[in-house]
Amino acid sequence: MDKAQIAQIASQMSTKEDLLTLLNRIKQEKLHKLGYDVKFYPFTMRHLLYYCNPNHSFHRYRKFKIKKKSGGFRQITVPRNQSFKLLLQAVNEILKSMYIPTDYAMGFTEGRSVVSNAKVHMGQNYIFNIDLKDFFPSVEQPRIWKRLQLAPFNFSMPIANVLAGLCSMRESRKDIYGKDSLVYVLPQGAPTSPIITNMICDTLDRRLAGLAKRFGLHYTRYADDITFSSMHHVYAANGDFWKELIRIINDQGFTINDAKTRLQKSGGRQEVTGIIVSKKLNVTKKYVREIRSLLYIWEKYGYIDTISRFLPKYKEEKGHVKKGNSNLINILDGKLMYLKMVKGDTDAVYMKLNKKFNELIAKARDTSKTTEQHITYVETISTLEFEKKFNTEITISYSKEPTVYATAKEDTRVFKPHRYAWFIFAGKKTLASINKNIKKEEESHKELLYISLCFDGRNKNFWLIHKQNKVVKPFLPPVDIDKLNNDLDSLINEQNG
Repeated sequence: MDKAQIAQIASQMSTKEDLLTLLNRIKQEKLHKLGYDVKFYPFTMRHLLYYCNPNHSFHRYRKFKIKKKSGGFRQITVPRNQSFKLLLQAVNEILKSMYIPTDYAMGFTEGRSVVSNAKVHMGQNYIFNIDLKDFFPSVEQPRIWKRLQLAPFNFSMPIANVLAGLCSMRESRKDIYGKDSLVYVLPQGAPTSPIITNMICDTLDRRLAGLAKRFGLHYTRYADDITFSSMHHVYAANGDFWKELIRIINDQGFTINDAKTRLQKSGGRQEVTGIIVSKKLNVTKKYVREIRSLLYIWEKYGYIDTISRFLPKYKEEKGHVKKGNSNLINILDGKLMYLKMVKGDTDAVYMKLNKKFNELIAKARDTSKTTEQHITYVETISTLEFEKKFNTEITISYSKEPTVYATAKEDTRVFKPHRYAWFIFAGKKTLASINKNIKKEEESHKELLYISLCFDGRNKNFWLIHKQNKVVKPFLPPVDIDKLNNDLDSLINEQNG
């Protein structure tokens, strides 16, 4: 189904059963497009009624914190299980098919981005940024419920009840008397939350756009990040513009984060949602320096050393650490795509960095290091040298789960434990596969074994313990860490200069 078909069906819903039917149709088509050749398990009315009750908090959402760029932590709330996540994703498809954000909403909107947001404010003498405090949790369930009953949705009350419940979470807050009270709010991290914030902010956008027009300003909003710009100054504290701005935002149930309010004047660096705006759009020098530094150390010291020494620090700065092995290629590819989006594909800086990136990828995925099983050996080192180099120990373990063998008559549970290796790398436990040609009696003879960082046929990286073979290329020479750090410092100083 395309958007128009979903919108047509959704506009004719009147009961919870109608909603359930549409959600299942969306789920089934999504799984089919993803190529999942599995038995389809539809949502049931029991699922729907359970998950739409915010009081069933344990099986709905889990919370974790990520570090903010400005300091402190931001709490993220995401679906606890795949079933609930798929349910919310189906709801999100319904909302997206029926609703188009205002022209001033640049975030969470197809065809718009931080680049679209920044372009509006290019070449202005003054750029005024404000941030809305606790943006997602400021939207409470009654507002969602009411909005779903208005155009363009016009949902019946039973459907609005279910959808508002699905998209809200229970939270404990202090009331005006200092006592704990329960409220139901929009979770930051749910698939449905971004579009709902835009739905709720329709009136806010309209009123702030009217305020901007009255004072001769440009206005955009990217989620909770609000920007005004102009050639003239109207942003004085306690001035008419400022007083009216506060009144409108408070009337709409939001609060300005005073710590993030700033006025940027021409002649200094002007930035809108992370992009520098002047006569043309640009990224910060720091952003380019991060890409160049990672490419430099990858080329000079190898892929494994880059992950071990630098990627954990880089990821820590970004506020979160992903599970599994770090994929430097994916991270660099994403950063280069962003650079291209901001500066354009003919920009000299982008072209130079992208060329170097492609050269390193070609080297890492050298077909001479690829087996018939489509496994590419990126870098290889003996296990003893690996342990010494990274101050770790490779341990071979056996799982305790039996293997199930199917016979003509019945399934037979046979205890055949799975063999794997693990070690501490870059500060966390990392797993490795073990080649089946390694015999059990050879496991303790680490002088016979090697460890490789590999890519499979889907370009997903993994570690492999194996014997030396004709595919494997020698590992790069040992790294002098002091020299590596000095080289990196010199590179950064050169780029700053």
